Parts: sequence; structure tokens; C-alpha cells
Amino acid sequence: MSRWQWAWEGVLGVLVVLAVGMVVVTAPTAHLPNVLASAAPLGLVAAGLSLSLRTGVPNLAVGAVSALSGALIATAVEVGEMSLVTGALLVLVLAAFAGLVIGAFTVLVSAPAWAVTLGAAVACEALLVAVTDARVIPVEVPQFPRALWFAVFAVVSVAGGLLWARRDVRERLSKGWTAGLVGLAGSGMLAALGGFVLLMRLGAAQPSSSGTFTTVFALAAVLLGGTSPNGERGAVTGTVFSVLLLSIVQGQLALLNAPFWVYSLILGIVVAVGLAVSRLLDALRP
Repeated sequence: MSRWQWAWEGVLGVLVVLAVGMVVVTAPTAHLPNVLASAAPLGLVAAGLSLSLRTGVPNLAVGAVSALSGALIATAVEVGEMSLVTGALLVLVLAAFAGLVIGAFTVLVSAPAWAVTLGAAVACEALLVAVTDARVIPVEVPQFPRALWFAVFAVVSVAGGLLWARRDVRERLSKGWTAGLVGLAGSGMLAALGGFVLLMRLGAAQPSSSGTFTTVFALAAVLLGGTSPNGERGAVTGTVFSVLLLSIVQGQLALLNAPFWVYSLILGIVVAVGLAVSRLLDALRP
């Protein structure tokens, strides 16, 4: 990583400290733990998208996979009478296997990954409707500290960034079959884990898909964090910081009763800002 990348991640870190301080001073006591709880599933999806970008196979189905995975886990528990852990493990394996199949198809026919995964996203949203039958599926879930899953996301994201900083790892995972299989299988599994965490937080699977919103959030966070869209540059702490920043903004807007379209507009702007930051970091790189 260049010093400019580290400098940008440092700027994001300062902004996070200021934002957290603002929340502590101005918001109710329970607000910050709620922000961390809502950031965790989105962050895991963002970590999955970041992996796919780094390996050169952008996975635009991460949001839809996350939503479908939560519904499948809830169905396995309520209808299949499985334990929550068994259902979650089964769906995680299924998501990884589906990613392997899509990755193999992408490499075999030399298709652009964004196009293949966009089609997969539509298929996942259709399956979500079929699985839920337009009804909420409640699930009894154990209670965990609300910040626990955010810590899991942070560890996964930073560890992945540090691993990618190794040149030998980048060279092995960014070419040919390895890139397609690892990028799409890994991102699918992380997205499914995000769906599981969201199910744990809400205690129910939702019939309506927010897959597009989740994918755009993930894209905004990853680009703002400093990961390049072409996979040539990855962030270490940037994704964690940007996910937290965007979640704080969302939480503050909710406290102000702002309409949802305002936050959607902000996400669109952040995607553009992230692309500009990426271009600037590329230009400054030695």
C-alpha cells in the first residue's frame, strides 16, 4: 500500500472518531450500540464485495444473496426444524457452492462478472419471494451483545486487507480460475453470513428484498474506503471506517425522521465520491 492510501484511511479514521464523539454527545445512550448492530450485517456484505473487487470479479449479487440467505436459514429452522446453527452452516455452504458454480461459469465463458452476478441477483430476489411466500418468517434467536457481530466484521475485513497487502497472495488470487472461484465463492459466503447476522438482529426474515440497497451501500463503503474498482488496490481499515461512517449518518437521519430517499441519495453521492477518491489515489501512486 502507498503512503497516500494509508493517509486516506487515516483521514477516514479521524472522521470516525469525530462522528462517534458526536453520537455520544447528541444521541441517546443506546444509539451507538444500535448503530454498531445495524452496521455489522451491512459490513459483512461490504467485505464480500471488497473481496470480489480485489480478485477482479465484482459480485453485484451480494445484497440479494444476503437477503435470500436470511430467508433460507429462517425456513430451515421453522419448516425444516433444524437448529439455528445447522441451518446457518447449511446456507453458508450453499452460498459458497453457488459462488463456485457462478465463478466457474464466468471464467469458462470469459463473461464479465458484473453481468453474470447481476443476473444472479435477479434470480435470488425471485427465489426470496418464492421462499417467503410474501410473509415474515419469525425465528427465535439467542441474545448476543449488539457490538459482537460488528467486531467480527471488523476482524474479517482488516485481516482480509492485511492478507491482500502481501504481494504473493495478490498474485495467486487475482488471476484466472483462482480469482473467479475464490472471489465469487468467498464474497457469496460473506454475504450469506451478513444475512444470518441480520436475521439474528431482527429475529425474522423479511419477504421484501432490500438487496439493491444493500449492494449500493456495500459499493459506497468499499469505494470510499479506498478499494479500487479494478482490483489493483485494496484497503486495510478503510472499509471498516467507511461502513461505520455511513451507518452513523443513517442513524442520525433516522433520529431526525428524515425520509428514506435522503439517505439513498447520499449513498449515490458517496459512490461518486469513492470513484473520485480511487482515481486520485491511483494518480498519486508511485
